[in-house]
Amino acid sequence: MKTLFLTSIVVALTTLFSFSVSNAQNPYGEVNFIKTLPNMGESFLIDMKTSKKLANGRVANKTITSWQLYRRAYPRGSSMDYNYATLSVFPSGKEMKAEGTWDGPVRDLSVKEVSDFLTSLGNTRSVVATDLYTYKMGVGSKILPGEYVQLNLVNAKVGSNDAYEKLLETLKPVIEECIKAGELKGFNVWKRTYATNIGGESDYTVSFSFATLDQALSWASGKTGMADEYKKIYPKDDINNLSTKLNQLRDLVSQELWELVDITD
Repeated sequence: MKTLFLTSIVVALTTLFSFSVSNAQNPYGEVNFIKTLPNMGESFLIDMKTSKKLANGRVANKTITSWQLYRRAYPRGSSMDYNYATLSVFPSGKEMKAEGTWDGPVRDLSVKEVSDFLTSLGNTRSVVATDLYTYKMGVGSKILPGEYVQLNLVNAKVGSNDAYEKLLETLKPVIEECIKAGELKGFNVWKRTYATNIGGESDYTVSFSFATLDQALSWASGKTGMADEYKKIYPKDDINNLSTKLNQLRDLVSQELWELVDITD
């Protein structure tokens, strides 16, 4: 009877969740945009502790490389369609399609834990949409709970994707210098693979991660930036030329600031 119950739970979880991020060359990142229901914020976070346990199991069986829970600190415009997001990183599409990947993680929980979790989850939140991204490049160290990420949502101009990505590649050594200077923690580029058009269309998400809110706001306000580091790496070039090239290749749709709430062990 218990086996039958657990099997049905696995099926239910497969339809409820998708999480990702990996060290493979081009992992996939699945993002679930979540809106907590009225007065259910605390209960939702309790449910996410169980989600983390399940995600840790999926890391252990190598289905995903990471699961992360983010809280939107500063939304774009007045949109409040969602206030949390989960990011799951899959090494490849093979792991995303594989069946039975929930079996072990579910069995690590008691029947009551799983039953209470499924009952509560539907009453605490709704998944507004799910987007799929392909990881393109990045530098820096792992982000930790309580740290922040600035997301730049970007549209490449028609026919400019390759040139835009090559330009971003030239920034990696500059960002590494910024990290050494303590101005930020990391830089990552994700290309949207499957879009639900939530909050407006964008081709890329370019992220900058920071150890503190002050650090993030200093970067966002222009008090700190990469001008000195750019000059160090490219002494014969002017950073204004970089801005000109970026404007020729892409349009910045919007920026958002998110706080990392939790992550797999």
